[in-house]
Amino acid sequence: MENSWEIIKRAKKEMQRMLSSIYMYNSNFILKGEEKELLDRVLFSMSVIDRKYFYHGEMVYIDNALPIGEGQTISQPSTVARMLFLLNLKQGDNVLEIGTGSGWNASLLSFLAYPGRVISIDRFESLVKNAEKNLSGLRNYLKQKKPNAYEKLEKINFFAESIFDRKKAWKRKYDRIIITAGIKQGDEEKIGWIAKGLLKQNGRLICPYISGPIIIYEKKGGLKKSKTKEEYVFVPLI
Repeated sequence: MENSWEIIKRAKKEMQRMLSSIYMYNSNFILKGEEKELLDRVLFSMSVIDRKYFYHGEMVYIDNALPIGEGQTISQPSTVARMLFLLNLKQGDNVLEIGTGSGWNASLLSFLAYPGRVISIDRFESLVKNAEKNLSGLRNYLKQKKPNAYEKLEKINFFAESIFDRKKAWKRKYDRIIITAGIKQGDEEKIGWIAKGLLKQNGRLICPYISGPIIIYEKKGGLKKSKTKEEYVFVPLI
């Protein structure tokens, strides 16, 4: 695996600035060798899973959140990388994403967790259909240019549903769960309910506040909860 600077240098010029910004922000949290390797993996995934297939407007490589319709956004790349880092994905992990959005994050999850499966759900059917279309465009490109990466996007399923309706997402348990929209202060019990019901032992769930830190639940016997010191702003979880 290349290190972060090698990955950035090899990337296309229009992507280099975005990857550099992601690296500079996330390197503030890196303390030891394994964490550096994890950040390298995340940056590499972002150099392959090109954001331009998931946002079809100008400034696609700017390190900012951008609107995608239905009051939702494709999240800021630095924040996406931070959440993927906190999720600490392992190859073979089965992952649930709550909040499909553009499909970019689900594709990154699949790339990092392969051969694990990714289930991604969203309340908005229009976003789910668009995410499927976006993923199809990327896969068509990778099939021709990077077949090894293409294979890592074969195990993604998108569903239009709410996590609180106990539908398809509840048919299995997961090693990792990521919620990509924010909750209100005081709604932690709802997220704990999801963690208790859907995480495997030694599993991890991360969820941000609308404004505040990111919550981390770990299931080790019971649930252990912690929070990041840094804070973020997210669209609300519906």
